[in-house]
Amino acid sequence: MNKRMKAVCCLMTAIAVLCLAGCGKTAEPEKARLVKTETVGTQNGTDGLEYTGTVKGRYESNLAFQIGGRVTARNVQLGSVVHAGDILMTVNPQDAVQAVNQAQATLSSAQSQLVLAETNLARYEALYAQDAVSAAVLDQYRTTYDRAKAQYDQAAATAEAQGNQLSYTQLTADSDGVISAVIGEPGQVVAAGQTVLTMVQAGDLEVQFNVPENRIHDFVVGKEVAVSFWALRDGNVTGTVREIAPM
Repeated sequence: MNKRMKAVCCLMTAIAVLCLAGCGKTAEPEKARLVKTETVGTQNGTDGLEYTGTVKGRYESNLAFQIGGRVTARNVQLGSVVHAGDILMTVNPQDAVQAVNQAQATLSSAQSQLVLAETNLARYEALYAQDAVSAAVLDQYRTTYDRAKAQYDQAAATAEAQGNQLSYTQLTADSDGVISAVIGEPGQVVAAGQTVLTMVQAGDLEVQFNVPENRIHDFVVGKEVAVSFWALRDGNVTGTVREIAPM
């Protein structure tokens, strides 16, 4: 074998060895690179924010007697539903009844004096027309009549006032509502104007809730908000912001 043939054989052997080495080793795939993504957009700052509040009547009335006395009866309980004109509580009317009786007696006496003065005036007017009495005498009876009329009017006003005092011994509801607080009890002596009951008037309800200072700008008067109730499963309503107070 000549030198050229030996060289060719050696070259072919080297190529075969390289091919075998390439087939025995598999190239590893390139790993994917991890990229952090973020969605950019705008969102209303109030979406999803919830606040806890208290439901109460918009109008509450502190009820009190217009006269003092000892409470004799309480016809309502905490949470009682009442209607306009219902008698809620009463105080002892004994003193008021005596005052009414006295005023009526005074009125009856004044009425009798007025009738007598009116009869005398009519009689002397007739005599004066017949020139039987002087004008001075007639003036005296006119003055007596005027005095009796004034006393009767005064007695009538006093009797009416005492009648009002008697009606004040009964505390009545001036509108429909619910009793939210009971302060006076039977046997208790209360003064005029002292609160004995609190009533939430029927009608509009409101929800009062606290908002953090950094979220107060989310609310404006007139804005609609969704209100749900824990005690009512399907008690979702739409409310309107009525007032924003600093406290």
